[in-house]
Amino acid sequence: MTRRWIAAIIAVALTLTVFPQAGAQADDGTAVTVSGTGEFADLKVTVGQTTNLINQVVTVSWTGGKPTVDTSVFLNYLQIMQCWGDVKTGPDRTQCQYGALFTDTRGGVWTGTRQVSYGGNFGKVKDENGVDKDWTDPNEPIKPAAGENAFVPFSSVTGGTVTAGNGGEFFDAGTTNEIPYGRTLANGTGQEFFEVQTGTEAPGLGCGEELTDGTARPCFLVIVPRGETEINGSTGDKRPHNWLDSSPLEATNWANKIVVPLQFQTIGKACPIGTAERRTVGAEAMTEAMLRWQPTLCAGTSATVYGYSQVTDDMARTRLTGTDPGMVFVNSPAAPSTTAPQVYAPVAVSGLAIALNIEWQSGFDATDEDRLREGRRLSDLKLTPRLIAKLLTQSYRSGADITRTTVRNNPQTISADPEFKALNPDYAKQLDLPIGDILVPLGQSDLATRLWLWILADSEARAFLTGSPDPWGMKVNPVYSSQSWPQDNFPKSDLYCIPLRADDQQEHDWCTLDMHPYANNMHDAARYAARGDTLVRNATSRDAVGAVIGWKKGTPQAPGKRAVLAVTDVATADRYGLPMAQLRNHTGAFVAPTTAGLVAGVTTMTQSATVPNVLEPSMTSPNAAAYPLTTVLYAGTVPSAITAEAGADYADLLRYAAAGGQTPGVQPGTLPYGYAPLPEALRALTVRAATQIEDAAGKAVTPAATPTTPPVGGGSGTGVPAPAKTTAAAVPNTGSQPSLAAPAVTPSGHGSPVPVAQTNPTPGHPVGNLRYALIIALAVGLVAALAGPIFLLRAGRARRTGR
Repeated sequence: MTRRWIAAIIAVALTLTVFPQAGAQADDGTAVTVSGTGEFADLKVTVGQTTNLINQVVTVSWTGGKPTVDTSVFLNYLQIMQCWGDVKTGPDRTQCQYGALFTDTRGGVWTGTRQVSYGGNFGKVKDENGVDKDWTDPNEPIKPAAGENAFVPFSSVTGGTVTAGNGGEFFDAGTTNEIPYGRTLANGTGQEFFEVQTGTEAPGLGCGEELTDGTARPCFLVIVPRGETEINGSTGDKRPHNWLDSSPLEATNWANKIVVPLQFQTIGKACPIGTAERRTVGAEAMTEAMLRWQPTLCAGTSATVYGYSQVTDDMARTRLTGTDPGMVFVNSPAAPSTTAPQVYAPVAVSGLAIALNIEWQSGFDATDEDRLREGRRLSDLKLTPRLIAKLLTQSYRSGADITRTTVRNNPQTISADPEFKALNPDYAKQLDLPIGDILVPLGQSDLATRLWLWILADSEARAFLTGSPDPWGMKVNPVYSSQSWPQDNFPKSDLYCIPLRADDQQEHDWCTLDMHPYANNMHDAARYAARGDTLVRNATSRDAVGAVIGWKKGTPQAPGKRAVLAVTDVATADRYGLPMAQLRNHTGAFVAPTTAGLVAGVTTMTQSATVPNVLEPSMTSPNAAAYPLTTVLYAGTVPSAITAEAGADYADLLRYAAAGGQTPGVQPGTLPYGYAPLPEALRALTVRAATQIEDAAGKAVTPAATPTTPPVGGGSGTGVPAPAKTTAAAVPNTGSQPSLAAPAVTPSGHGSPVPVAQTNPTPGHPVGNLRYALIIALAVGLVAALAGPIFLLRAGRARRTGR
């Protein structure tokens, strides 16, 4: 049976597959809807996820609001913040993280502050008889001392208090998660993407920290709706101007608050202290899954803790050559070894993504209808390999040394690129996006190599990288044209500096990595992108005597004014609520990393000719439905180099990964959204590999004793059971035929409005002819699937499509 014949079967099966269209879908039971009171009684606010929270983004949506006045906000908007407080009585306004974005005055002079006193021309207003009237809150107990301003203090969960200013040592503009101006559209609806923070990110709130009773500290999401009336009862026609000025923490404004309780997972307590541990290390794309599985794995009857350390793919593969390899997770297998052959098992399907946080900013030619979208997040973006090559090679003027003549005539940013505008005409109605490069992770990864291979597989992009101009005359930054490709990282090769005047009034070198810094990893790239933070360092820090000691990171872009692209993995993008671009595959189709796109991407892969259980990705597949940067993650170990006890534990991990670990959800033990459930054929191989690892663990390699592969069957699971110690005999062979079908997916109520649709044993390897199991599974499963649709795909969440 040839690989070409297998591909033909896959192609036929896919032609009969029906992919569900986008549609509304109920959440997974953690969403909460709360109504406003008084003048805001018609307002209903829904928080998409309120339990099992970690540091992530949740969707906050609402109906029944009055349309926000003017593109500069002014009237009728929501102010959203996270607070700690008593679980029974709720939060006090002193317990809320708010006020760090005080320089953002789009909604009014003090609307982004904790200040509750207002001097100058705003101290008095005219009443209906033209008589001066104090502009103060009659319900506000905090009064300013003579010659000073009054602030609502911030009381930290740690006991510290900041009595003046806007956060002090507990939060600032670079760390806060507050949203000062949530806009309501003309139809009364609105949506924001709120980053909930644990005690790690917001120590002043302490959310998720373990309490004395062993539970996690709860917190609250507080929404303060703002209308058209000020704290003294005056409206626009009775004030000096037609906008609000007072803080949401003013007593009168605070009385209108909408409170939603938030339940967090306990920080740093996935498993009991002192429990036996089995070490695992692996590629970053596996991190979200392992962190979600750990609490359930250690709660099983085996009570084993599977410690996990995130490392590069290269470091993980190197570990397989050591005396104690443990278990590693990689996107691509290691080089073969005749003395210590490896066994691999597929454990997760994900992919590399170009995540975006771009909010509508009306251009000068925008219509009135366009302006109603002001500040709304955009979820639709199409990118070609050549466009991404331009971003990664510092070829736009804003990302390069413009003294280079080749670059000087290039577009300033991607939004000025005719290629980009032709693909994304909606963006032409906006102000130019300040996107001249893309936020990328530091260091080596197989997924970086995959991205470059995808770029090189496109003739237009490959020609651009080697110096040929695009049809509009844009050329690659010459620093990159002579480099060898592909690479396993994202080089910033145009290392240039420009003089920039600092706060000491002297000019200092401002260099490439100040202007275009790396994120530490894909997780940080996604989180910072979600915050609108490009990591640019553009201000100076001084020592005690005032000497400049270096550039420091600037503040993130203001909510509603964000424009950031980032390279990350699909699961992390989903965790932080980021839409993901549609990428052009080899057929010319633009495909997003939906579950459908990822599973179709798996079906384009072919069985490795040398490594059992491992699939080789294809960058030139004729499957129009396939997401081009799909990856299958593999668990790998060397059975002869681990103990029998370790082999049994790692086998349990794999059996769980193939069963309950493939049930999507937000609860501990489930599969995080952003991963596609493993097709049945791959689950079966994982179960087989688990048995082989358990049987061969601790035994010397005996090349002559190559076992035959048992019949392929079983291996699927439903629900999220805790794993137990099992033996090979305990794994039933049901005789069922596995297929590439993805099981139905339970929806979630968090995240992004865009759906989430990586060697070689030798003769005598303990897995022997297992390499043919995948071929048999693919063929038989797909033939069986011809009787009906082979994909049971999750319908789109209320905020997503095609997932």
